[in-house]
Amino acid sequence: MKLKNRVAFYFVSRLFWLIVIWGLLIGVSIILFSFFLRHDQTETSRLSIEAIANNTVIQNQEIDIHNSVKEDLQDNDIWLQVLDENGNEFFSFNKPREIQVHYSPGELVSDYIYPANNSYQLSTWFETINGQEVTWVTGKPITNNNPFFYWANNLWIVSIIVIGIIIAIYFGKQLGDPLLFVMEWIENLSKGNYEEPSNYLKLHSKNHKQNRGKHKVYKELIMALSNLTSNLKKSQVERERLEKTREEWMAGVSHDLKTPLSTIKGYTMLIASGEYNLRKEEVRRFAETMEERVAYMEQLIEDFSLTFQLKNGAIPIKFEEINLKHFIKDILEQMKKLPKASSQIFSLETSKEQILSDIDTKYLKRAFENLIANCIKHNPPKTKIKIILYEEAEKIHITIQDDGIGMNQETVSQLFDQYFRGTDSSSDNSGIGLGMAIAKQIILAHQGNIVVKSKMNIGTQFHIILPRRLKE
Repeated sequence: MKLKNRVAFYFVSRLFWLIVIWGLLIGVSIILFSFFLRHDQTETSRLSIEAIANNTVIQNQEIDIHNSVKEDLQDNDIWLQVLDENGNEFFSFNKPREIQVHYSPGELVSDYIYPANNSYQLSTWFETINGQEVTWVTGKPITNNNPFFYWANNLWIVSIIVIGIIIAIYFGKQLGDPLLFVMEWIENLSKGNYEEPSNYLKLHSKNHKQNRGKHKVYKELIMALSNLTSNLKKSQVERERLEKTREEWMAGVSHDLKTPLSTIKGYTMLIASGEYNLRKEEVRRFAETMEERVAYMEQLIEDFSLTFQLKNGAIPIKFEEINLKHFIKDILEQMKKLPKASSQIFSLETSKEQILSDIDTKYLKRAFENLIANCIKHNPPKTKIKIILYEEAEKIHITIQDDGIGMNQETVSQLFDQYFRGTDSSSDNSGIGLGMAIAKQIILAHQGNIVVKSKMNIGTQFHIILPRRLKE
């Protein structure tokens, strides 16, 4: 079930149970009240006030009622008053002493609507006899010996309030806990605290099955937040590591720039001072050294520029169809001329004379040179450096491998990071740490991929995959 459907079902089910609980509460209340009311009922008169009026005899201003009516009134503790048109009593039966003998119309209505005011219940009947308005009034004391009815009403109101609060808290906790948990988690992330909330472990412990049940509704959201938290934490660690590496790299680059500048400055001051009679050969040697240092700094600046261009996708790559066998062979011949390459053993293996691909010769040459130079610079003499070229379907595979000293896994994992320079004391760590990053970015710009595998004292292998034809 999808998250939105499960959440909707969760809310509807809780609303259903809330309605069921309230229905049961009201039903139980009705049953209880009915029980007490039924047991508290007393026998009432079988005669209505209308029947009493019909059984009243008025002759010659004399009033009398049948004996059966009198017996019924006495048996039910009911009194009877008959009033004239002015509200004055001119007949009564079974009336208590404290009952008044005169009523105004307002008093009759008030006592009828509010019987508790006088502790008795009145009923009235009006009729015109022989042109005279006659009013019958019956009354009965309000007697209720069941104490339940004295406190039941207030108790019921308090109970409803308390139970309502308890139910509201329970269902509010059921519905709100997961949302508050997610909000707390998001708030932690917004503050840069890339940790799960403190109750996350409790949520997943064996002793909190109920909590897991509530939060299970949002399991996709919680898993997504967990993955996001993990990724942000990794990114933070990576940022801190990269920042530390960048600071170390900046110190190294400053040193790399200061060294050639110091050399150039020294030779320049020496030549300009005029204190020494320098021979032409010495001046030429100084100039060649300064030219080498200038070329090194130019290469350094070019690497900076190329790195930022590749990172921002601003590099002006121009693709053309090239035979990779000849292309790589020419690069290999040039790399053999490097000073340290004279003692290495190179070979190129391919099954075809022609393997065509769309590449930018300038930048891909730079990538291959960086990779081959890495194999030359960081390995001892007599290392075998082999390049294997073959095609498969619409992809071209290039493997650059050596049988040198290899790299540890920490170096392998960071090899293509900008500003990273290996720390193995047995290898040459000169350079600014951009060569491998540039090589990978160029290959990615060709819609390709590169993977490195290495084992200590066994060797290193760079496996490059390029498309035969670039996708537009």
